[in-house]
Amino acid sequence: MPITKSAGLFFEAVQQGKRLIWLHTYAERMRGAGRSDEVPQGAARCLRAVSDAPSAYPEDFAYIEADRNLRVGDGLFSPVNSEVWAYSVSGLQIIDSWLGYRMKRRGGKKSSPLDDIRPEHWTPRMTDEFLELLWVIEATVALEPELASLLDRVVSGPCFSASELPAPTATERAAPKFGMDDDRITMFDEAEAAENDEDE
Repeated sequence: MPITKSAGLFFEAVQQGKRLIWLHTYAERMRGAGRSDEVPQGAARCLRAVSDAPSAYPEDFAYIEADRNLRVGDGLFSPVNSEVWAYSVSGLQIIDSWLGYRMKRRGGKKSSPLDDIRPEHWTPRMTDEFLELLWVIEATVALEPELASLLDRVVSGPCFSASELPAPTATERAAPKFGMDDDRITMFDEAEAAENDEDE
């Protein structure tokens, strides 16, 4: 991973990183300047509600690129750009996977008997969660040109080599260990408080 020697570029990368973490945690983390406690509303809307009748629980979904429509059972969401529909992480198409797990006949791998516990009908909360997912991906896709430009500027300028950086100690290399207590939550809360102090 290239680490720029430019303080200005480094600061810019940190700010973009904070924005991505804020988006991808649904505004739960890295709140601060320009980053509220809500997912930023995007263009996608629910044009026709998914029925909440148990007999109409969605069995399938389809993306109609020409109209930028995404049908979920008898519901309709639009506009959904093709870049948003196709957005993937490590080869996993996010929207396809999210919806697949929530269809009447669940997609994906079954890992335990708990997977058989399913909702009896589609709920308004599921629609809200799906819209938030679409908005997060919209915002992420919109950032990509800016992120690509930033990366180009970083790699075309002076960067630290591995030999210029201190070698991590064995303790620093070890995986973090947390029990089932509040230590982990406290650690994240303290880190976030420090980040917010820097933004102010």
